[in-house]
Amino acid sequence: MLAEHRHFILPGDSKLHADVTISPVGELEVNILEQNSHLSGEFDQLYFYSEGKKTELICKNQLERDDVQWHLSLSSDDARELAKLIELAEEEYEILMRDL
Repeated sequence: MLAEHRHFILPGDSKLHADVTISPVGELEVNILEQNSHLSGEFDQLYFYSEGKKTELICKNQLERDDVQWHLSLSSDDARELAKLIELAEEEYEILMRDL
């Protein structure tokens, strides 16, 4: 069970770089290199909203779904890749738990 790492260039004029770590235990970590900021959330807090060629990744509070903790704009292709990696991590974790 290994964490997956990806490097994305965020859409927009700023061309920020995001290092993303997808942990099989259900956590996502994002580091925006140029801003020295760290974002994290559990898989069940994450929501993807598509808007044309961009997709907004939103992390919401588990108890109050209207409370947005953070959001990040991704290209739609990067968002699809990230969603697939999250899905694979969840499947891998479920398989591991069944085997124990």
